Amino acid sequence: MEIIAKALLFLHVSFGFTSLVLFWLPVFIKKGGKGHRTIGKLYVIAMWIVVGTAALLSVKNIIIGKYFMAVFLGFISLITANPLWYGMAILQPKVQDSVRFHWMRTAFDGVIALAGVLMLTYGIVLQGKNSAVLLIIFGCLGLTGIPSFFRNLKGPREKEDRIRLHMTGLLTSGIAAYTAFFVFGGYMWMEKIFPGMLGVIPWVAPGVVGAIGITLGVKYYRKRGLIKPQV
Repeated sequence: MEIIAKALLFLHVSFGFTSLVLFWLPVFIKKGGKGHRTIGKLYVIAMWIVVGTAALLSVKNIIIGKYFMAVFLGFISLITANPLWYGMAILQPKVQDSVRFHWMRTAFDGVIALAGVLMLTYGIVLQGKNSAVLLIIFGCLGLTGIPSFFRNLKGPREKEDRIRLHMTGLLTSGIAAYTAFFVFGGYMWMEKIFPGMLGVIPWVAPGVVGAIGITLGVKYYRKRGLIKPQV
């Protein structure tokens, strides 16, 4: 068991670091070019390994009684898998007309919303003490999946812009990856820079910065005519 856990951790950390580096290359190189597609695929592969190992490590933490770590790591892997999946799936021809795509998207939103409710409840039970405040913050983040879930239940949406969804999905997966890094990998030195309650700052900063970046990116490519304006 211990050997397996160490192997999973090694894969998680190795491919996690690789994905953090690869993330930036498709952002700045020519969109749609061979380099963009090749590096983008490598990033996606690395991220799926990170997500898979995170899920398995979450199960391991449940077994050994580290419930807080298990819940948080499991939730991060979930909110990473969702945009990573639809960000690539949307590029496939006629995927938006696929019933399978629609219901998988609905299922992801439903599971994330449910996980958000459970995390929020757990954080409140712990009275938001110390790191438990993160459960409340990310629990509220999970609740944002509720409107999308109920909207999907009404049936397939009108066709959305594939480029916008692709860009939003992959950038969101990067936000989740950097959030996980600051929460777990960079915890020790981040704690020295941001002591006490200030430690929450680097954990929510990727989300804030990423949301601004996505908004500006969508506006930029919309002006260039690569993204259709929303009606």
